[in-house]
Amino acid sequence: MSSQSLLISVRFMTGRYHGREDNFRGGLSWPPSPARLFQALVAGAARGASFLEQDKKALTWLEAQPPPVISAPAVRKGQSVKFFVPNNDLDAVDGNPARISEIRVQKLWQPLFFNEDQPVFYLWEIEQGNTEANQVCRLAQRLYQLGRSFDVAWATGQVLEKHEAKLLFESQSGVVNAPGGIGEVAVPCRGTFDSLVRRYQGKRGRLTTVGEGRKARQLFSQPPKAYFANSGYNVSPTRIHFELRNAEGKFAPRPLASAASLITSIRDSAAARLISMLPESAAQLERLIIGRGASAADVPQRIRLIPIPSIGTQHTDPSIRRIMLEIPPNCPIRADDLQWGVAGVQPYNPQTGESWLGNLVSSKDSKMADRFARASRKFQSITPLALSKTGRREKHQQGRSSVNDRTRQEQRAVREVAQALRHAGIDAHPRTVRVQKEQFQRRGMRAEAFAEGSRFPKSALWHVEVEFSQAIPGPVVLGDGRYCGLGLMQPIACFPDAVAYNLSENSPIPMAHRGLVIRHLRRALMSLARGEDGRVGLLFSGHERDGSPDRASGHAHVYLAADGDECIERLIVAAPWCQDSAKRPKEWEQRLFDRVTQNLSELNAGRAGCLRDLKPTPLESGDSLIGPAKSWVSKTNYVASRNLKKREDLELTIKADVSAECTRRRLPLPTEIRVRNPQVGPRGGRPTANLTLRFAVAISGLLLLGRDSHHGGGLFCAR
Repeated sequence: MSSQSLLISVRFMTGRYHGREDNFRGGLSWPPSPARLFQALVAGAARGASFLEQDKKALTWLEAQPPPVISAPAVRKGQSVKFFVPNNDLDAVDGNPARISEIRVQKLWQPLFFNEDQPVFYLWEIEQGNTEANQVCRLAQRLYQLGRSFDVAWATGQVLEKHEAKLLFESQSGVVNAPGGIGEVAVPCRGTFDSLVRRYQGKRGRLTTVGEGRKARQLFSQPPKAYFANSGYNVSPTRIHFELRNAEGKFAPRPLASAASLITSIRDSAAARLISMLPESAAQLERLIIGRGASAADVPQRIRLIPIPSIGTQHTDPSIRRIMLEIPPNCPIRADDLQWGVAGVQPYNPQTGESWLGNLVSSKDSKMADRFARASRKFQSITPLALSKTGRREKHQQGRSSVNDRTRQEQRAVREVAQALRHAGIDAHPRTVRVQKEQFQRRGMRAEAFAEGSRFPKSALWHVEVEFSQAIPGPVVLGDGRYCGLGLMQPIACFPDAVAYNLSENSPIPMAHRGLVIRHLRRALMSLARGEDGRVGLLFSGHERDGSPDRASGHAHVYLAADGDECIERLIVAAPWCQDSAKRPKEWEQRLFDRVTQNLSELNAGRAGCLRDLKPTPLESGDSLIGPAKSWVSKTNYVASRNLKKREDLELTIKADVSAECTRRRLPLPTEIRVRNPQVGPRGGRPTANLTLRFAVAISGLLLLGRDSHHGGGLFCAR
């Protein structure tokens, strides 16, 4: 392991930054990317059009290092201003300066404000190359700007011991950006220095003259672009956990309905403690902790106290025993100061001032809070959302139905939930939204019960269920009361049993290639399901660990199908428990099925072509393949599970086989089976036919029956 680190500290002349990462990633960005820093170092090291050999060697060494860890001060967005400036394209108006207004383009300027006394740190861990690292430190002293031309900056470099660099990082109350994974942040890589030199040379020769005399003309050539790699940077909020304990060290739980008053009392007490110790930061503490005087620019920096009710089974008492302090990565208040301000606080009743039993004690146990942080597609509120606009009372006309009034309120609440998602920074579009006053949990509380001790009327509080197309991470806290204990959403396990991939964006594939496409689909799913040991489990392979076919488990692997008429319109992947109601899947099987089907985005189907932009959509009630319906018609031929014996009637054999198959799948027996176009080989074999099945009651699909049901045979649709 490396014992030394290279640290470059960049300071700005003023506490504002105007740089945009248009060449690397769209829009305004902070902190400046490692690629932009590398460009600034190259510009400072250049001596005209040449470089000293030791400088070139140091820069090529730096570009080969892994991406650095970045620590930057917290920023606030300033007001954006639009400027209209002439574009550098006078030839477009025949070189006439009087027509310069015709080539003006819009440029957006939006500064970022930060504490100019805090530097931006770039830290590389180095294993070898101390000579080059020291030369980079000397090059850092030549840096003169970073960002726009007027973002004047200077830098210093140091080679430190690893523990010294760590202490220096921890001493700054900045946002730490750690590299990791795939992302859109530009970083230098091998070849970046040479590409910057080529770009500089190309810019010097952009205009060339061709011909002589009157035939002479100038040609413009675009200089080659610089070469950078992309890296991900993980910036996540800091979460600190507390427990409500009494003098004996036991839990001192508070009722779930007291969430708003509990969080309000803790918030105000913590703010008062911090203001008494840091009076010079009183205004900032009130804005970011209490929200008093906060503007839209302060919202990304506000801290949040989240009540953590106990959840588990339907019999669990959802009292509040734990509190989680969530600190945004861009918050300028030190995390240790906030932890000190909250630890030891004794909650009280904000209305009467009466102290409640128990104090907040710091804890490292985050198991209960982690349950709310799970990623899921479906969330249900455990404390109601405050949707303020729904609390406005309307003047009812005489004789108007209360049912219609409730319907209008629910419709307005659904619209307000979409706004609440946007305000919380959740970009995912909800598939379904359900609002109600009743609780979703068995031991939960109605929405009106949370109004006492809060600033919201009963009519503004709603329990909400939201389902998304894709899983999003928690914790999810929504609504106008998200900073005072309301709007906490509980992730609900929601795993689809069957998904469909729409192929409308791809070239048409004839239904004759159905078998080929399904074979390649099976291989692709098996590849995605491969474990760390290289094995593929029974769920997607259909084989036991010893390689034998799945017989003992009874069709415990996925069903694949292709839906369409003349061409394949969509591909279907169904879990085995979707086909047999008696199968009870384990949670890890549901998660595996969900993960694999979600990760399939491209399918190479051999001579049938390559299918791209595949997005799984859960098959739900109302789909033609799901029903429910009493009558079902074959979309693909049904193949009997046994051979036709001599002197057996073909049609009766198929009907008996279908009845036996329905019995095996725990389906009701059809009251009527119509057989069309029955066929069997000249030497016998398994009969095939098109079928129409009628049941006494409406049943739900997906129906895949028969011998080759795992490969798309025996697919039925509702009629």
